[in-house]
This record gives sequence, structure tokens and C-alpha cells, in this order.
Amino acid sequence: METKTIVQLACLAATTAFYSIMLFTQKARRAKVLEKAGDCLYELTKPAKSKTMTTLFAIPCVLAFAFLVDYGAYFFILVCAICALAVFIVCKEDACSVNTGIYKNALIAGGSYIEWSKIKEVKESQYLEIVLVDGKKLTIQTAGEEENAQVLKALDKARAN
Repeated sequence: METKTIVQLACLAATTAFYSIMLFTQKARRAKVLEKAGDCLYELTKPAKSKTMTTLFAIPCVLAFAFLVDYGAYFFILVCAICALAVFIVCKEDACSVNTGIYKNALIAGGSYIEWSKIKEVKESQYLEIVLVDGKKLTIQTAGEEENAQVLKALDKARAN
């Protein structure tokens, strides 16, 4: 067997193992986010799972295609690294998206976990623009004005405590 093939098989095995581990630990990751957030005060509209499912289905297809089409070892290593990063990002975002809502300790929305103490201000328009203490801005799309009002009310309550 050629060295290139051995390297490709090793990369494929490592990426497949990482993919499997991320999927098997997803339930625990979701539970950890909920535990950290505390009691749910208001459940926001959850985003569609189609993006997550499409990505999790596409990654093995991309890996198989890259392995079957011989572009070279370096290209294959790059594809494996990108697929591993994609799995990590999708699983991290999914852990928050499933638990979207207003919690005692944090706001979980837009695939992000945002502690109340890290929010500097919230600007309301068509979307909620959250400005963090470190200057970062997050844009969160809610289902409507009622959800915007609930988020603003929860933020005021958190600031009062």
C-alpha cells in the first residue's frame, strides 16, 4: 500500500471517530447547557433543524467523495480538517439551538449562550442586536414583537438583581 493511501485512511479514521464521538456526546452537551442556564423562564421559538441535519448528512458524503476521487493527500487532509471543524461548529450550535429560551442565568438564542452579566445593551429593531461587554455584537432573530418584549423584560429583571 502506498504511503499516500495510508495517510488518507488514517485521516479518514480520525475524522470518522471525531464525528461519531461528537454525535454520541451531543445529548450530554445539550444537558450541560441547560444545567448551566438554570430554570427556563420563557421558551423562545426554536429554529428549524434542517440546517443541522443537512450538514450532519453532508459531511460523510463529502468525506467519501474526497476519498474516492484522488486529489492527493494534502487535499484530503484539508477536507478532513474542514469536516471535523464543521461537525464541531454544528454540534456546538445545535446544543444551544435546541434549548433556545430565556433562562435564570442566561439567554440562549441564535445558537449562542449569553450570560446576563455579559450583556451591555440590547437594541430592538426588526431583530434584537445584543451588544456584549467586550464590544462584540450578536444579532438574534425572534419570532416577533412578543418575544422581543420578553427578552427585554428578562434583561431588565436580570440587571435589577
